[in-house]
Amino acid sequence: LEQARGFFPQLTANRFHSLITHLSTKGLIRHERVGKTSQLYLSETGKKTLHALFPALDPSRRNWNGNWSCLVFQEAPKGDRAFRYLRRKLVELGALQLTRGVYLYPNKFPEVFLEQCSKLYAGAVLIVSIGSVQFGELRPIVLEKGNLSTIIDLYSGISSEIDQLLAQIDDDSLLTDQQKELFTSLFDRYTAILREDIGLGTYFFPDETWGEETLQSLRSIVLL
Repeated sequence: LEQARGFFPQLTANRFHSLITHLSTKGLIRHERVGKTSQLYLSETGKKTLHALFPALDPSRRNWNGNWSCLVFQEAPKGDRAFRYLRRKLVELGALQLTRGVYLYPNKFPEVFLEQCSKLYAGAVLIVSIGSVQFGELRPIVLEKGNLSTIIDLYSGISSEIDQLLAQIDDDSLLTDQQKELFTSLFDRYTAILREDIGLGTYFFPDETWGEETLQSLRSIVLL
């Protein structure tokens, strides 16, 4: 529990425990105590929520096989004449917009999204699976639409700053106030980048450091 608190150095003890209580009440985390050992872990609902917010942390993205779902707008329904609601949902999912009415999503769309389409957009959209490209290349389109090159550079920059911070920390001493502020800044920047990461980087650039690896570097500071 104290290690988890290291991710929120700006919170007082009371506010941190209020946060834990709130997340537990929502069913997102579980809190267990065995003897003197206390631990937190994500519930299944918490994992799904986390992966929806940060697709790059979803194991299915790391094991992606290159298949896509393709959604095509047809005739807008009366309840959403310009597909505004559907576009917003697609953006929230991190789908890649090829054209104004064509979106790509890695593997299958979430079941909840498909149910919404079935209820609200029957006859208004088409969803097909794409296993291979007969002509042309999707790679440059994905790299551009997913902003992968920029994300690589941002992760790399944060990882370098984390290494510098680790080099300044003595194993037997606590973080100074300045080091805590730097850690908080790095963590905030990391989560901002992670939110934009569609999670396909390891497929196209398997040798690069991506979101999960950077998170482990941050975690090493919390565990000091």
